[in-house]
Amino acid sequence: MPPWSYQSPQELSDEQYARWQTLLEERTGICFSRNKSILQKGLSQRMREVAVNDYEQYFQQVSSEPDGAVEWAKLVDKVSVKETSFFREPLSFQVVKDYLAQRYSDDTRAHDYTLDMWSVGCSTGEEAYSLAIVGSEVVKDLAATVYVGVVATDISQSALAAARSGRYVQRKLTAIPAQLKDKYFVNYAEYSEVRDELRQRLCFVQGNILDLAKIPRMEMDVIFCQNVLVYFRRDRQWAVLDSLVEHLKPGGLLVVGPGEVSGWQHKHMRRNNDEKVQVYVKQTSAN
Repeated sequence: MPPWSYQSPQELSDEQYARWQTLLEERTGICFSRNKSILQKGLSQRMREVAVNDYEQYFQQVSSEPDGAVEWAKLVDKVSVKETSFFREPLSFQVVKDYLAQRYSDDTRAHDYTLDMWSVGCSTGEEAYSLAIVGSEVVKDLAATVYVGVVATDISQSALAAARSGRYVQRKLTAIPAQLKDKYFVNYAEYSEVRDELRQRLCFVQGNILDLAKIPRMEMDVIFCQNVLVYFRRDRQWAVLDSLVEHLKPGGLLVVGPGEVSGWQHKHMRRNNDEKVQVYVKQTSAN
């Protein structure tokens, strides 16, 4: 069928919706049980691009392995949530700043150390660059010989491509103080671009949060997992957090979006007393 004769598929039936919802949740963790319109919009957009108007035909195309892997990745790009911003949830970033200042104020720790942070579900990179800025500023203030590095992972290839470019329209940078914007960005009329000195601290990697066991064992000082698990069911939220604990250094910090997860506890983790943030510190031994 030529593209100009394409007709949009009809609305998803309840049965079709259930099948697509199950497939996407099994593979990505994202639950669309209350977001049928978002799921259907993403499906329709991608099906239009490949000139397919039958849900069943497209389902078979993307669910087959390994032949459907490339098209599956394209679909995930359409339906995954990419909403983010620089220094989103400012109180969480302030907690990270205070934590790092205390953790690296000891000269014995500040030498021969790296400051390792992980932005989980980094989307288009704003959160990851924000972490790198915070870490760089703390190390500078302490005059510590610490290398700052941020690993940033996301399931979306298009989001990662945008993150690696480090280029953002001016309205995206409104939350960044002017002195930091001038320091870490090259500013043009319509956009700003991350300076190489900051960019080289970032490593953007495609990864599925459900496959943490496949990610090389990295021990992190800070793991930032904000506005990701809100789209997951509770049992899967807890399982992901349990896995993230294994990637923290003793004394490391785990940051979750405020109110994003309820009821989770771990014998090696202690929650920060501030109810306005959802932050946990890894204990050196079980308490």
